[in-house]
Amino acid sequence: MASVGIGIIGFGVVGGGVIDVLRRDRGTIAARTGVDLELRAVISLPPYKTTDVLGAKLGSDIGLLTEDPQIRIALLLVGGTTFAKDLALACLAAGKHVVTSNKALIASHGDELFAAAKAKGVAISFEAAVAGGIPIIGALRDGLAANRIESITGILNGTTNFILTMMEQKQWSYHQALAEAQRLGYAEADPTLDVNGTDTAHKLAILSRIAFGIRVPLTALRIEGIQNVTAHDMASAARLKSRIKLLAMATQRDEGLELHVAPTLVPLDHPLAAVHMNYNGVYVVGSSAGPQLFTGQGAGALPTASAVLSDVIDVALGRAEQTFGSFGFVHQPKPPHFLAEADERTASYARFVTPDKPGILAGITQVLSARNISIRSIYQEETDEHQQASIELVTHPARGGDFLEAVAEIDRKGLTVATTVCYRRL
Repeated sequence: MASVGIGIIGFGVVGGGVIDVLRRDRGTIAARTGVDLELRAVISLPPYKTTDVLGAKLGSDIGLLTEDPQIRIALLLVGGTTFAKDLALACLAAGKHVVTSNKALIASHGDELFAAAKAKGVAISFEAAVAGGIPIIGALRDGLAANRIESITGILNGTTNFILTMMEQKQWSYHQALAEAQRLGYAEADPTLDVNGTDTAHKLAILSRIAFGIRVPLTALRIEGIQNVTAHDMASAARLKSRIKLLAMATQRDEGLELHVAPTLVPLDHPLAAVHMNYNGVYVVGSSAGPQLFTGQGAGALPTASAVLSDVIDVALGRAEQTFGSFGFVHQPKPPHFLAEADERTASYARFVTPDKPGILAGITQVLSARNISIRSIYQEETDEHQQASIELVTHPARGGDFLEAVAEIDRKGLTVATTVCYRRL
């Protein structure tokens, strides 16, 4: 039985979850893996919610961890990219392996951190940085290593998925659903990074880098949030046998890599349509394995702690050194090409608010046809008291720029009386 000293930086939700798991299951982990995890230090700023940390030293001095020769692995469980980066570099400089749940840190500063790790001969592991308790990093890196990854489509943020679920199931407004998510602890007091898609984008950048073997700057991603999703949009999606989900999508095409985060209509017969509440789901298509679905709780103390401790065990057993090749040092014989939004190929949804007069529908379809946009389905509501009607349509996959140009022309021609609402469709 090997005893491995560990130290935790950050005594919040995830840090507390790790301690809870160790308190309950340390013996089970040791029996299953042959590794006895000894918690020796917890670094956090006071006030502490409890001082019961399994007999470990508790304080705010990082030296309690970096200067303890018996601590081999540092669990970096704080957010942000400035203070967290300094702490990570301090641990690496001290020769400690680093396990982290900080997706923004890895996405923004991965190159620098992995270079520092290589210089010291230690590893960085980050399974908990994406999709909580779902082992998606390991699946892409190891389980699907014999595949050329064709696409990744994911619900990677439990907060937004909960909000959209409540809007659909309870017919709540966005603000009502957000307030409930905050009450239940699924959303932060400032939920901006969740609802505007930034959190999801960080996770997609990490997954894309591992799956496609290229460096993915955040500037290569188009990011849209869910702040403008309305009850009318949810009702329209239901009428079209779809649900709106905030999807992260990375698709390898002959022309280049297509990357975006956006609220998207997901048909009810697609596996991701069944991922509800605060759950995450990742749909991966491999060249040999075909479609694979990974789903589970994407956040929370215990699911994230599960992923953190899985990484700790991998590091302790020497299985994490391969992270040098899977993230930090990617061979790129030529710069990758990222597709512009206009060059995406996607099915689309549009809702036109039109005056009730002859020739409107014909005018809309004529503009779409002129740009080779083929209509998959169409629905027209009854005229309202203002003598206006909504025309909703879904297209077959087409060049995204052609579709957006057609919609702009339709609005310019006076065929509509309000700005047209558009969504991608899976």
